[in-house]
Amino acid sequence: MIYEIKADRLSIKVSSKGAELQSMKRQDGTELLWQGDAKYWDGQSPLLFPFPGKSWDNKLRIDGAEYTMPKHGFASNMEFEMTQQEGNSITFRLTDTKETYEMYPYHFVLEVTYTIVGSSLNVSWKVTNRNTGMMYFMIGAHPAFNLPDFRAKDKIHGYICTMDAPDMQSNVVLPDGYCHDEVETVVLEDGLLPITNTTFDCDTILDQTGRFREVILTGKHKEPLVRVNFHMPVLAIWAPNGGNAPFVCIEPWHGICDRFNDPRELKDRNHIISLTAGDTWSHTYTITAI
Repeated sequence: MIYEIKADRLSIKVSSKGAELQSMKRQDGTELLWQGDAKYWDGQSPLLFPFPGKSWDNKLRIDGAEYTMPKHGFASNMEFEMTQQEGNSITFRLTDTKETYEMYPYHFVLEVTYTIVGSSLNVSWKVTNRNTGMMYFMIGAHPAFNLPDFRAKDKIHGYICTMDAPDMQSNVVLPDGYCHDEVETVVLEDGLLPITNTTFDCDTILDQTGRFREVILTGKHKEPLVRVNFHMPVLAIWAPNGGNAPFVCIEPWHGICDRFNDPRELKDRNHIISLTAGDTWSHTYTITAI
């Protein structure tokens, strides 16, 4: 089911499937979010839980046992319950099921809340450990934003702008979706990364230095479109076809895909979140229409 919230400066639509953001429009009707097209990518803003990226051999290893885990986890394919809609805010909840337990042997509650504040959308996550022992997980965002007036023949389709660091230290992502220890430097010129038809020949720019807190997406004429603010250790930026696509994804992650040929246990992964029995972990990132 699709739910809609309208406010003075923004309106959004959210699907109960995956609690996925489906639309984010300015007051003038301009759609900021990619609307999905299988020619490029049919997603829009999937929630990556309990594992962003790809796990080695598609398995999670927990307490010596192996569990099959799809790329980016299972949350995006699950039906969430809408638990509260009030004013400019809406909340969805996913509780573990027999199906999730076979992939991820933990009892949990995952809540996602969308709140419009002026020209900003706050996306809040809350994870509760319903087990008697420790629970381990990762989580990430995957919003895709439109690049206006896209033309495949253009040399530049837009820009990624951030003043947090002079470069990005990107772990090489192999064609099969695993992370490699090798790091490539992506130089930013005056804080700008041009989005061209070859920017993402590397597949994904994947910086896990934790230096980034704000990313602005602009159009081809450097007109600002959206700003993403976050406090997570990993920043992934991706577009299909090497970058020759009408959108780009700005993805803050609290976690990372597995390294090639690295069958470590989930609890030993980089950027893992450890949650004690009965406790709740929460986090918020913000998307602002500029």
